[in-house]
Formats: sequence, structure tokens, C-alpha cells
Amino acid sequence: MRRTLQIFLFSSGILSALIVAQTATAQASRAGGDTPRVDIFLGYSYIRANSVVTGTPINLNGGSGSLAYDLNNWIGLVADGGFYRQGSVTANGLSLNISSFQAGPRISLRQRAHLIPFGQVLAGAGHATGTLYSYSLGPGLAPIGSNTRFMLTAGVGVDWKLTPTIGIRIIQAEYLYSQFLNGGSYSNEQNNVRLSAGIVLSFGAH
Repeated sequence: MRRTLQIFLFSSGILSALIVAQTATAQASRAGGDTPRVDIFLGYSYIRANSVVTGTPINLNGGSGSLAYDLNNWIGLVADGGFYRQGSVTANGLSLNISSFQAGPRISLRQRAHLIPFGQVLAGAGHATGTLYSYSLGPGLAPIGSNTRFMLTAGVGVDWKLTPTIGIRIIQAEYLYSQFLNGGSYSNEQNNVRLSAGIVLSFGAH
């Protein structure tokens, strides 16, 4: 409960700071027609995690996509999904697959024509599968089994607009919190990092 409260306060701080920054610079981006109604992102995503048992770093590679509806020139709503995989988590070669499904608010700073920084906080669920969950992790131990648990990301990113329709997400860096089952007496809380980059397609205009 304490960890969840800390995450909530951290996420709220990110959004509050962006709201203040946007309010201070909003007059510079009042030109009509420069804000799309819909942004679609497709790209590569990387998760940096650690083994709960040994502390060994785990690298998961995959892809993610999001659909953002811009309510105005600075705030929008985002739906995000992704899939990430590591084929050999342990010395025994057990695999780990994670799917994520989240939604939440995004704040964008559009005071410049091409460079668009943004921040977002997304909450939803993650689904963990793979042989790490379907195989026994020790003599007499039942498999943990695939599981769906709470997941939250909070972070910032930068888009570079090549044209009004096409852009590049240079970087999207997020803190990733999840509660997948670890088995035994280990905590079911994970604190990781997600990095993404790819293509952004924009449609419509305000």
C-alpha cells in the first residue's frame, strides 16, 4: 500500500509539473489547425528488469503501440499496448513473455513547430506467461502459472514532427511498476524501466 501511494504521488508530480509548464507557454502555440485529433504510435520497446531471486538483470525486447486522442493542444487520452519477451531468463533457459494493456492522460508541450515533449501516466494490467511460469522452479514446487496483474507506467518522451502527418518518437522513457507473481516468500512487486522509440502518425486537426 505504501509503495502504491509513493507511485501515485510520483506520477501526480510529473503531471503537475507539465501542467505548470504548459500553462506558462500556452500563448506560444495558439495557431489553429496545428494540433492533431489522433496520434498513432508504433515502435520498438525495451524493458530493463531484475531477477527477484538473484538480482540478475533481465532484458526484454518487443514492441508497443498507442492511440492518443487529443482533447486540445496540450492534453489527451492514451490507450497503450505492448508485448515483450526474453527467451532465456534463467540458466535453465526458461522464457518470459509480458503483455501490457494500459490507459491514462498525456500532457504535450506544443510551443515549438517540430519538437513536442510530453509526459504521461498510464495504468492497467500486464499478463505474464512463458516457461518461467509453466515449469516448476524447484523439486516439489508447483508451477506459478500465468497471471494477470496491475501495471503502471509514468514517464516522458519527445516526438519530432517531420510533416503534419508523420513524426518520429525519438525516445519515450518510463518507470514501470508491476505486481506479477514471483512465488515463494518473494515480493510480488517489480520496479523496472521501459524505453520506446518509433513512428508517430497524426490525423485530423483542432
